[in-house]
Amino acid sequence: MKTSVRQVYTSVACNRTPEILDWNKEGFMCFGASNSVVIYDTNVKGKDPLIVLCQHQSRVNNVKWLRKPDGSSTELVSASADKTAVVWSLKDGAWRATSNLLGHQDSVTTVYGIYTGDDELTVFTGSIDSTVKVWTRCNDTMLLKQTISLNSGLCLTIHAQILPAVKKPLLFLALDDNKIHVFALNSDYHRVDTLVGHEDWVRGVDSYIEDKAVLLASASQDTYIRLWRIQEYYDEPSGSGIRMEDKTFIAYGVLWSVKLDAVLAGHEGWVYGVHWDCINEIGNKQKRQQLLSSSLDKTIIIWQQENTGAWVETVRVGEVGGNGLGFYGSKFGPNAFVGHGYNGSLHMWKYDKETGKYDPSVVVGGHFGGVEAVCWEPSGQYLLSVSQDQTARVHAPWKRPDGSTEWHEVARPQVHGYDLTAAAAVSPDMYVSAADEKLLRVFRATNNFVDNLHRITGVTLVEREGDTGPEGASVPSLGLSNKAVFTGDDLTQRDDDNDGYFVPVQLHGPPTEETLMQNTLWPEVQKLYGHGYEVFCVDVSPDGSLLASACRATTPEHAAVLLWEVTNWQQIQKLVHHSLTVTQLAFSPNSRFLLSVSRDRKWSLFIRKSNTENRFELAAYTDKTNGIHARIIWCCAWISDSKKFLTGSRDGKVCVWSQTPIMSETSLSVYVLYNKLGLDTSVTSLAATAHSNRVIIAVGLDTGLINLYHLGHEWTLLLQMDHSSAHHMTVKRLAFRPRESDDEEVLLASGGADGFVRIHRLRAA
Repeated sequence: MKTSVRQVYTSVACNRTPEILDWNKEGFMCFGASNSVVIYDTNVKGKDPLIVLCQHQSRVNNVKWLRKPDGSSTELVSASADKTAVVWSLKDGAWRATSNLLGHQDSVTTVYGIYTGDDELTVFTGSIDSTVKVWTRCNDTMLLKQTISLNSGLCLTIHAQILPAVKKPLLFLALDDNKIHVFALNSDYHRVDTLVGHEDWVRGVDSYIEDKAVLLASASQDTYIRLWRIQEYYDEPSGSGIRMEDKTFIAYGVLWSVKLDAVLAGHEGWVYGVHWDCINEIGNKQKRQQLLSSSLDKTIIIWQQENTGAWVETVRVGEVGGNGLGFYGSKFGPNAFVGHGYNGSLHMWKYDKETGKYDPSVVVGGHFGGVEAVCWEPSGQYLLSVSQDQTARVHAPWKRPDGSTEWHEVARPQVHGYDLTAAAAVSPDMYVSAADEKLLRVFRATNNFVDNLHRITGVTLVEREGDTGPEGASVPSLGLSNKAVFTGDDLTQRDDDNDGYFVPVQLHGPPTEETLMQNTLWPEVQKLYGHGYEVFCVDVSPDGSLLASACRATTPEHAAVLLWEVTNWQQIQKLVHHSLTVTQLAFSPNSRFLLSVSRDRKWSLFIRKSNTENRFELAAYTDKTNGIHARIIWCCAWISDSKKFLTGSRDGKVCVWSQTPIMSETSLSVYVLYNKLGLDTSVTSLAATAHSNRVIIAVGLDTGLINLYHLGHEWTLLLQMDHSSAHHMTVKRLAFRPRESDDEEVLLASGGADGFVRIHRLRAA
């Protein structure tokens, strides 16, 4: 029986660099996420709108659409720290890497492409190796035509524009000398002029054609935007008035003049991006350009030119909350614009024709650091993920008005000061998390979250009628603990120690990025102390009564597993057996056993003494005599009958261990090797479920791939999910959604070191 997989949900943030995102007229965004390029179809409703393209071997630094003369885009180009740039083309309904540009000696940091004819493509790539390379396409092959040496200089951004009168390209290179160098094409590109005026690095350049003139906008870290007008030079008759000397250059046999049209001063921080867009005035009789600028001062501004010729800001929007650090760039799209922030978040504002204003809109997003853990709420109503970006996020299915389902991030319950390492759901409205600190923190959902989740998903998480619990939470300015906010508190006043204040919101759809940042925190209800080093892994028993945790360790004393009673959060037992860090803990589905695996290449199994007692004792273990794994055991998982479990190791082995009857009351239970799978790469995550009378095993690998197997007497590979559908870096955690019956659909969630959280639907074909 075959198994099919369909992508349900993809969550990820864009990389934290300028010019990492672009948006075309067809409504498609492209952005770099870790080592991949993501295409986001903003027109899609009711399904996952993201397509992931994997080719690069290191972080993507720059992504640009390649716009044809008619404005359409069926190709894009990406630049990466792996010293390459890639041209992607849409062919037969699928995106493919059609050209790999090899030649730079160091990271490629900026890229731009321009069509000099219908299909005559020229691509410019700038690198830390102090060169700009010029590539042209000939017979579907990109050829290196020229290398422009910058000596020891660095190219920060590249732009090109076709001159209207001669239909030839003009190349603009913003270098680290604070100047924009202008190049024209003869047999090769040669410098024809230099635009001087900025007092710091120029980070963004864009242009458009206005009445046979090129209007160039440049954004700089000196907080100013300069507008330059380049047009054919006409010698005006001298008059009695004062005239400034015209700055000119020769290109393509024509004399061109360069004038500084305006200096826009509105930002208070470094300006990283500018983007032109043409808008239609009333009745579509007149077109007017508007300029979008984004800055690290946390604002995005739209500038328009008045009839007097002066440029004024018409719209100013920005981030809210205490954890935003400004914008790296922004782009216009169809009736909207988007900004990407310092935290990798996307912020979208759509134009409302009735009010004539731009309103915040829902957009995709996710973690900008490696995802360390994903876990389902006990009944599977939502997914929780924690990451090295120091946030915990809740993902849930939105029931759209048209009846379709669309997954979104619906809450950000924890924004921490340390990298988060593990999490486990205690109950439908409570979870515990661990970070690079010695304590565990317990969080409980707010009344506002429970109400909003019901409106978004149609599911009642818990009954809270008459509950006097907290309505929301806020973060003290210098603290790490979320502070509860109750109904009746003065929500309009900021306390001296309160950096961001909570405002209750009533949601009927997914929250915007601004709401997620400010109003979806959960209060911390308990801290658990006891570990000597940073907590590494946690798990909660399926019956919700016990919590197990372990920390980083180099001695048996610190490698002990601590057991906590959930009802009162008291530590009740310390299980000492391992000698090095316990890498994963897993309670059996019947809550009777606790399994631990460790860096010491051993696993240990503890059994609950009785159904009425929460104390455990050692039941089985491996050592040098019966151990199979030769390297670190990274992961483990139980099979649903609680009689078999799996272990996965850096040595590429996945072992299935099966229970045998106890030989005597004084001896340990004997667990024997039931089956073994050998792979050629490190196994980093495991999950198991029963479906259609089969045991399905998901195996996550260090390479980012996910293999699905049917476990019988032999291992049967059902399918392999590649880098585009799984991950392109280490798979950190896999989790099957809890199900009430065997006939329900199977959802597999995964989190990876690439920052992706993904959900796939498995079906027997």
